[in-house]
Amino acid sequence: MHINYESLNWLLENSGPPIRYRTSTELLRETNERKTELLKEDLLSSNLAQFWLDNLRPDFDKNALHSGKSEAFENTMGKLYELGLRKGVKALDKKTEPFRLWLAQQIRLPNEGYFPVFHRTMVAAFLSMTGYAHEDAVKTMILKRLETIYPFAKKGDLNDVYVPHDSFPGFPKSFRNYPLLNPDLYPDDEMKLPWIHDVNAFLHSPFIMEDVELRGKVETIVAFILKPEYQKLHFGYGVIRKGPGKYYVMGWSIHLPGYFKSSPQPNDFGHFLLLLNLMSRSRIAREHPWFKRSFSFLNSFKAENDLIAFPRDFLPEKRFGYWVTGARMGLEPNRKTQKAITCESTFRYLEIATRVT
Repeated sequence: MHINYESLNWLLENSGPPIRYRTSTELLRETNERKTELLKEDLLSSNLAQFWLDNLRPDFDKNALHSGKSEAFENTMGKLYELGLRKGVKALDKKTEPFRLWLAQQIRLPNEGYFPVFHRTMVAAFLSMTGYAHEDAVKTMILKRLETIYPFAKKGDLNDVYVPHDSFPGFPKSFRNYPLLNPDLYPDDEMKLPWIHDVNAFLHSPFIMEDVELRGKVETIVAFILKPEYQKLHFGYGVIRKGPGKYYVMGWSIHLPGYFKSSPQPNDFGHFLLLLNLMSRSRIAREHPWFKRSFSFLNSFKAENDLIAFPRDFLPEKRFGYWVTGARMGLEPNRKTQKAITCESTFRYLEIATRVT
């Protein structure tokens, strides 16, 4: 679509270091290396970048990798990704090195439960998003997940996703409100249903998106996710069974806010915006009614000057919460001003708009 370059120039003049850097390098594709280097220096010296870099610590406990805490790997990496830090930035390379080495060790180990596979998938996804997709361990993990999910998505049969609670002994009464996933979906602890981290990894990996065959497989998975039958699955999928008396609630499905309604709920807007941005990387998704309706909804916030200002509470920055669910949407150093919210809103809108033709 036609992009108003006055909006992009306004961001360069009014936003803080992260949005300025990403607007210049990603949206305007600045080729002047000196300008880019100066913007990068401003970004790296900013309090936001320093805070989130300091939070990235080599702790591989499951609660250190995956939780709602600010110092959890997934939230720290989500924030660093959105601030614009990528492979080649020495500070990021140094901080991610332990996790890249950890993943290289992990992919040689056998699966021992659902959580190790999930953690490997999540770490690979965030490494891919920040530019490390071509590293052997990252690539190996992502391709393994693609070849696990693709055959199931291609078949597209969701009739046997769930089985009755009494199919096996010892189903916990505390889980009675969650459906029980068919164990056929996770042989050897490899989940055939896609996690949000899988889709983040696929759509951010150049070795996939630049390969016709691999990209075609990803588009098949995206089409599967966009089916009403998939969107009607239980949010988070449900409960998995590890063995007698061992049941776990799992999550991280790709349920699209506003899919069955005209627009998303205000308290789910951050999540909605992240998913709309992610799906804008897929050709099939951009052609889907949900995407077109959702993008039109974003346009309803456009002012006469082509700037965007979402309500402040639509872009939360919580002390505790998952980045991937939209709980950590702040991009500006000082979010107390209306200008800051306009900068964040406009940038997030334009990031999606540049992919819409």
